[in-house]
Amino acid sequence: MRTNDKVLLENINDYFSHKGMSPHLIDDIKEKYRQDIKKSEEKDQDYIEYRGKSPAQLILTIQRNLFALQLNPMIFFIINFILISYLYDKQYVPFQAITGISLFYCLVIFPITLILYVRIAKKNYLYSNKYEMRTGIIIGIIAFILVIMQGFHFNWAIIPISIYGHQFVFFAGIILSLVGIFFKRIEFVGVGLLFCQKTIDAMVTDPEIAQFFSLAIWIILVVLIIFYTIRLSERTKSS
Repeated sequence: MRTNDKVLLENINDYFSHKGMSPHLIDDIKEKYRQDIKKSEEKDQDYIEYRGKSPAQLILTIQRNLFALQLNPMIFFIINFILISYLYDKQYVPFQAITGISLFYCLVIFPITLILYVRIAKKNYLYSNKYEMRTGIIIGIIAFILVIMQGFHFNWAIIPISIYGHQFVFFAGIILSLVGIFFKRIEFVGVGLLFCQKTIDAMVTDPEIAQFFSLAIWIILVVLIIFYTIRLSERTKSS
């Protein structure tokens, strides 16, 4: 590691230690810095020269991103959990239909929230995520409007859809849950399981068996939410 890069690393450590950040969080920031510094080393440049920013600007960027990074998983989970629960009406699944507002959520809103989640996580502490945060605020406003519309039964009509469409959503939920387990992202597991719960009737034709699996998934979700809440509170206390 170049001399100036070591000095910057020490400055980052000293600044956030003085701010009272937890050692675990500081170590995570330093690890992300060490990973990103390889880009400047490949070009034989100091990191601040490679980024075109002063040490103070880089530290300020990290400080601004801390809030967004800590809230990113929670916001992703809450928005999608509310929208799936409220907009995706499972009573239409056996009749091979879906509401227009549900279809809009599945095709537009959910993919955007997933892209925002990945982009914020990928940029981590070192790169500005103002664009993603602004887009997230817009998505939050749209989500609120959709919930209000659903409350007044403005569901944008009932649209015929093949049973394979609901089955696709079910398998997408399975994949999302498996990805969440593999990468230890509880928010992915929760959202994926809720997709499965909403579309279980597309996979199981017997109503009683479908109801059993639906209830089982709900119990798992409740346990998951309790565990997730405890973990978030512990993270908040340690940061």
